[in-house]
Amino acid sequence: MPYTIDLLPNQGDSTQKVAILTEGYSTPFAAKTANSFIRYRTDSVVGVIDKTEQGKTCQSLFGVGGEIPVVASLADCPDANMLLIGIAPPGGQLPAEWMPILYEAIARKMTIVSGLHDFLSENTALMQAANEQGATIVDVRKNDEQNIAMRENINHDCLKIHTVGHDCSIGKMVVSMELTRGLIEAGNDAKFIATGQTGIMISGEGAPIDCVKADFISGTVEKL
Repeated sequence: MPYTIDLLPNQGDSTQKVAILTEGYSTPFAAKTANSFIRYRTDSVVGVIDKTEQGKTCQSLFGVGGEIPVVASLADCPDANMLLIGIAPPGGQLPAEWMPILYEAIARKMTIVSGLHDFLSENTALMQAANEQGATIVDVRKNDEQNIAMRENINHDCLKIHTVGHDCSIGKMVVSMELTRGLIEAGNDAKFIATGQTGIMISGEGAPIDCVKADFISGTVEKL
């Protein structure tokens, strides 16, 4: 795989305790990253941070996640060691009012995981604070992929199901995840291959196709 995010929790990994930040954006579309991560990594999530919705559960807010609480602040998730940016807004920009929460996470030496186009690792002040405190910042979309397709080592006997759609946020990844789960339950050897930031966060590996230069997309997909 081109990108393996070892810092992200694996299925059944009890050492990672994830707090998801959706402050002011806790709707199914704006918080689609949070929604899907909660759906498929329920056991890793200790809370969702949104003071405008505090006191609710993830089930009541997103329709998934059961009794995972929606809390007012990062301080309400004392066991969390990872802060996941749970939104995917148009343009992929981080809300400026979230910066104090990120600095709070850095002070706690947490891992911050972001799938935004606005790379946190390119914020000089944020990175300086992270380096000083021993915190880690992971930009899931950031890559330097420059391979071209060579049509090598392709298994033609492997059935590949490609999900496409006319827009973002219409369920391509969820369909892929559910197909994979159904195939495995039916006794097949199947694997979900992530090509977007949320899928990479869930599976821990994949490639952020919408952030790969067009000339190298085919080569990146071939490596998957």
